[in-house]
Amino acid sequence: MALRPLVHPGLAGCCTVLSLFGVLILAIIGLGFASNWEAFMGSTGDPADGAAVATTCYVAALVFAGFAFFCGCQLGHARYSRIALD
Repeated sequence: MALRPLVHPGLAGCCTVLSLFGVLILAIIGLGFASNWEAFMGSTGDPADGAAVATTCYVAALVFAGFAFFCGCQLGHARYSRIALD
């Protein structure tokens, strides 16, 4: 019995691209908070504990990396399920 992909390959491709973009952006934002960049930490309304915000951004980036991995596997499954073995 062959397993079927959970999502359409087009949706999996879109999810992979957006998730990789999310990982990149969240990692940069986390780096900014961890390094106390003035653009992130210079105002009076900004959080006092940049390290805690950076940790939250890194955890969110890991969640997006999990989505990218899952959707990438779905793309691979859709690609290799078309190969016929005789």
